[in-house]
Amino acid sequence: MWAMMAMMLGSNLLASFNQSLMNIALDQVATDFHVSLSMANWMVLGFTIVAATVITMAAALLKRYGLRKIMLFGYVASLAGSLLGFFSWDFGAMFAARLIQALTVGLFFPVVTSVILTIAPKGKGATMLAINSGAIGVGLAFAPLLAGLLLTYVGLHALFLIPAVMSAVLLVCGLKFLHNVYERQDQRIDVVSVLLSFAGLGAFIFGLNEVTRTLVPSLAFMAVGVAIVALFAWRQFHIADPLLNLSPLTHKKFAAGELLMMLGYAGSIYMSLLVPLYLEGTAGFSAFVAGALLAGPILCYAVSCFVGGRIEDKHGIWPLVPAGFLVILVGFVAVEFTSSQQLVVAMMLCVATSYAGVGLVFPTLKAADLDVLPRKLFAHGSSIHSTLVQIAGSLGSALFVGIMSADVDRLMASGATKAAAYASGFSHTLLISIGILTAALIGATVYARVRSRREGQH
Repeated sequence: MWAMMAMMLGSNLLASFNQSLMNIALDQVATDFHVSLSMANWMVLGFTIVAATVITMAAALLKRYGLRKIMLFGYVASLAGSLLGFFSWDFGAMFAARLIQALTVGLFFPVVTSVILTIAPKGKGATMLAINSGAIGVGLAFAPLLAGLLLTYVGLHALFLIPAVMSAVLLVCGLKFLHNVYERQDQRIDVVSVLLSFAGLGAFIFGLNEVTRTLVPSLAFMAVGVAIVALFAWRQFHIADPLLNLSPLTHKKFAAGELLMMLGYAGSIYMSLLVPLYLEGTAGFSAFVAGALLAGPILCYAVSCFVGGRIEDKHGIWPLVPAGFLVILVGFVAVEFTSSQQLVVAMMLCVATSYAGVGLVFPTLKAADLDVLPRKLFAHGSSIHSTLVQIAGSLGSALFVGIMSADVDRLMASGATKAAAYASGFSHTLLISIGILTAALIGATVYARVRSRREGQH
């Protein structure tokens, strides 16, 4: 069990590193390839669209091919994408590399969660998931530092060396230690659903990313995307072998918790994408210094993951989840003030506070949501959760980076300096994020209180 657990933790660390690889590099991508921030952001958006599409397939693929084949394929995809990224010759080649890397994230996030819940000792599910999130957090605390070091002193392409080495090591270890933990079934993959998922998410996110530039066409893309996603959902309830089993959403507690998670995650994605842009574009730090400044706050996230998991196992989600959202919100309000005064050290302390709140909230909500499902729905619930995380991240990324990019282009065209334009865009988008998190805090308070009372009655 412990060998398998170590493989799962290492696999999720690889997936998380692949996903966050470009978070600190958007300014460098825009500079090196002479594109706007909005275009550079497709290194993140394209990745998450592919990852979200693959996540919808993960449970079905797990049944059909088994855990061992799924994980080994993920390592190979990560290695291939990383090598293509390292040798990429233009923006298109590097973008293609990101799409290949996304296959790994789409497979690993739901599958690893399902396996951890399956092999965890009884009553330790939340703690094991918190250890998973915390271990990833510890690794990701060093990811911006390593990425910044490579960006500053070697170059953009060198970023891909880290996941290439990690993929190769995990591939060798996986051949020895991985084994199947579920019975395989002859599960059919519905190709129409795959196409609907990809087209719907792609159209909606494309429209959201460009809505501040071309309003009417962007709204049309978003409307088409919503319609296609609705058709995808309808189809899942009307075919014999759904690509994504949506039956966990019929459990009201699960559905409410996942909606709350999306609100909070869309707001918190701000930190991982916009704070590096502020540090590099406004404060004028190198990518290495920006990465070093982010390491401490992300370590706060890792520590609070462990704390949150232990508290939930003993006392449940009240008042843990509302308190976590409150901590995030207070940190964001303080960031708005300190960033406007360019008090960088104080600002990063506020960012660390918000990251600690994120650590209290997200592993806790994830474990609480999956805990209400029957064991046979773990894989499907995990796939839904991971899909919604990717969607929420894409929405937050498209909204925040899209608005900031439009602000920067407009202000610089009117004669503003890059530093002033980045500062204005950062403040504008931060206010939007604060609004989202305020709604999440209200929802979390009601949800956690009602749920704790009902569970207390039983």
